[in-house]
Amino acid sequence: MLDTYAWANLGLTPLFPAVDVASEQRQHLMTRGLLLDWAATAAPADNAAAAAAATAGHALRALDRRAALSDLRARAYLLDAFRDFDDQDEDDHPHPHDCAGRCDGTGEVLTVLTWEHHGTAVHQEPIQCFGAPTAHAPDCTTCEGHGFTYTSGYRELCLDGRIADNGPVATTVSPQGA
Repeated sequence: MLDTYAWANLGLTPLFPAVDVASEQRQHLMTRGLLLDWAATAAPADNAAAAAAATAGHALRALDRRAALSDLRARAYLLDAFRDFDDQDEDDHPHPHDCAGRCDGTGEVLTVLTWEHHGTAVHQEPIQCFGAPTAHAPDCTTCEGHGFTYTSGYRELCLDGRIADNGPVATTVSPQGA
């Protein structure tokens, strides 16, 4: 809460022109209001905390250019706004930071795809992380189930038959010209 408050105020000065002041103010109002709402819920006799939470809810609605509501509904709006804000954060990280597939939350894993005949890695790319170590389908039509394709002097990882250990079998793609 202090961080968003500080950035909302620092962004008003010309020293930090890149700060999105409205976003920081919105986060500050949301956080402050939720903390006050929690305090008001924990101590129902504390009318001051309930009034302050409602004031923060009204301020957040005004910042979002929404019509005024009752105090109780303004407090409920704080939680709705937080849930919407939290849902946006999930889009950036499709997997948890400690993902078993070792993607660190990005949903992609940098994987070696091509090796020379003596085992030196030649080419790597980011590929989709399944969230767990992947197996290869034994009935893959591209590599006939062994997980690799071979061309003159190179071995390449077959991505068509990858399946997650706990997931559904991926569809296989037939090789071109077959």
